[in-house]
Amino acid sequence: MKLTDVHMKNFEEYKPYIDTLILPVGAIEAHGPHAPLGTDLLIPQHIADYIEGKLSGRIWTAPAIPYGHCAVLADFPGTIDVPNRILADYVHAVVASFSRFGIKHVVLLNGHGGNITALNETAMRLTELGLQVLVSNYWLDYQSEIKQVTPGTGHGGEDETSLVMHAAQGTVDLSLAGNHEIDVTTKARFPEMGRRLYPDGYSGNAAAASVEKGERLLGVIGDRILQEITNMWELNS
Repeated sequence: MKLTDVHMKNFEEYKPYIDTLILPVGAIEAHGPHAPLGTDLLIPQHIADYIEGKLSGRIWTAPAIPYGHCAVLADFPGTIDVPNRILADYVHAVVASFSRFGIKHVVLLNGHGGNITALNETAMRLTELGLQVLVSNYWLDYQSEIKQVTPGTGHGGEDETSLVMHAAQGTVDLSLAGNHEIDVTTKARFPEMGRRLYPDGYSGNAAAASVEKGERLLGVIGDRILQEITNMWELNS
């Protein structure tokens, strides 16, 4: 059930049957000249809607948390950066409040790499409340399957651009997309890292993206997460 659409009286009626929370967590961040700042927010929301359509009777689908930790691309226009500690504490507070209403299982449906540290920490803290928590980083967890559909993956690359084209049609301008490969092999952090790695705010073959590929990716990713949720339920059965 979409929490935003439920009245207080209905919430009380549905509460005994719902034990799982889907909480999308995104970011507002530059994704090249072709894709919207909300790419990392629109995609997890879209995936959450897909899951909602399959599991509506047992899950609350919460409104997404829109801001995330974006230190690497913080100096690009439109990027909003929230420190890890604040993000971790905020997500913890939101989920802890949900736990008062019988939630036992939580999916933190992450759309942004910069959020991983905060969400992993939050997940461990939430287990202390007796919750089972899955942090889903779809682009990492299902990387091999994603590359079968969109081999030109990257930040604002073929995969993300295809997904956001399907999630929010009309927000992408493919005439501005190209193909940028990162030429730095070190894992070290260094000054002006974002500008060096992503001179135009993106990486990957964004020009090869399409709505049709986005639809295929949604099915691949959504079905894999559905299986992860089923596995989590079985762990507690």
